[in-house]
Amino acid sequence: MNVFSFRIPMVLGVLAGIALSLSAAFAAGNQPSATSVHLEQPGKLRSMVPLDQLIVTTRNTFGGKASNVVIHSARLLEEERQKVFVIDFIGANNKMERVVYDAFSGRLIDHAPMQAPLPMEEILSKVDSKYPGANRIRTWLERQDGSMVYVIELADKQFGVKRRQLTMDAYTGRVILDATYDMKPDGKQVSLEQIIKNARKKYRGMIVLRTRSSMKDNMKVREIIFLDDNRIRHKMIVNAVTGEVMEDRISPLGWI
Repeated sequence: MNVFSFRIPMVLGVLAGIALSLSAAFAAGNQPSATSVHLEQPGKLRSMVPLDQLIVTTRNTFGGKASNVVIHSARLLEEERQKVFVIDFIGANNKMERVVYDAFSGRLIDHAPMQAPLPMEEILSKVDSKYPGANRIRTWLERQDGSMVYVIELADKQFGVKRRQLTMDAYTGRVILDATYDMKPDGKQVSLEQIIKNARKKYRGMIVLRTRSSMKDNMKVREIIFLDDNRIRHKMIVNAVTGEVMEDRISPLGWI
């Protein structure tokens, strides 16, 4: 046997091995591997936009030609079941502003000035669009984790024996927390919006700090704590059934 005839079977064996390998690889390529399934599952590999990138975006968008934006704070939060970055800054107009970005897409969701909280009527309008017809039992403005928020307590037949409490950003009106707790709802009363609307006829620039339902002389009343145009603190007591103002006085801090 010469050398050439000896090598033919060897070459044929190698080619057959390569063909088998290619066939196996092709067959495997038509079947989803565990790794490829994992990669194709939506949301598994989503990553958040770098915060420094959003800070640069904020500077470029709201800083004017000089990009003179001073970042006051930046934090990751969950609002309305959505991860967001909230950035507070002093913009080109030298006033404090707030922007909210989707944490994964970087999309601008909200932008609001921070000179004063949203009027209570706007907050209540947002609440009504979320829970139409619900009775507003109590509202107040407070600071939580360094940020101003409105807290609204609701009662309605759809909640059963529970009440619902909404915590909302005081500047954007976005819902930060939506929770329920056990308590029987009150009866029908004059709407809080109407009471505030009537009060604004006398105090046009009023900022509502807190409201609540209570009893006074065996009558259901609404108590409203607010600041007038001169930033003087007032306490107003209104008959919850008729809407009549029963009391309106300057309220030192210790009376609240």
